[in-house]
Amino acid sequence: MVVIVSVLLGAILYSSWLLELVLPTGLDPSRAYVSELAALDQPYGLIFRTGDLVTGILLTIAAVAALTLRPRRLLTTIGWVGLAVFAVSTALDSRMPLECSAHASAACAAREQAGLLDQARLAHALTSVGAATAAGVSVFAFIIAAYRYRWPHWLRWVGIAIVLTYVVGNVWTVFAIDMDGRGDEVWLLGYAQRLQLVAVTGWIVYLALVAAWQRRTARGST
Repeated sequence: MVVIVSVLLGAILYSSWLLELVLPTGLDPSRAYVSELAALDQPYGLIFRTGDLVTGILLTIAAVAALTLRPRRLLTTIGWVGLAVFAVSTALDSRMPLECSAHASAACAAREQAGLLDQARLAHALTSVGAATAAGVSVFAFIIAAYRYRWPHWLRWVGIAIVLTYVVGNVWTVFAIDMDGRGDEVWLLGYAQRLQLVAVTGWIVYLALVAAWQRRTARGST
């Protein structure tokens, strides 16, 4: 139960960026990175940074509990370790926010172009890449496990849907980042990254479904 509750709460808090729909952030979601919501110069930055920090703590608890309390199999162990790395990276990411939002401030954009923000942005980028990589490893480990260990069909199909969304979101994001760097904003970088985050949230919820199914199965076998 600890795993399920921690994972679900983590999924909710990881989706705190959706508050941009009701908060007057002043950022254009079609262009701005989600991480810009948590920048130090943003009025609601503390809310978004806190959301990521608590997400990391909750998911770390879930991963440790799953690895400690549940039977270990290679693929699921890789998946839960991936969650742990993702959780720690997300918590660290919240402690290394952007100094300012380049899409909200011309002065910030100028400082970024001049290379004055490189150190802070590199630290933030490293934790973000770590989280994204760990999520990818975990996503694929669990979907392979669903087939390798013959989990119910509904878990397989839900997993496939999440994987496809994750792949589309990542490919779109990488392409949009490249085009944005060339001054072409028509590829809607902000929406691409938000689709990626929706897929990651779907993966986190999927882990709760897996944990619930495993718990019910273990009860039924006793």
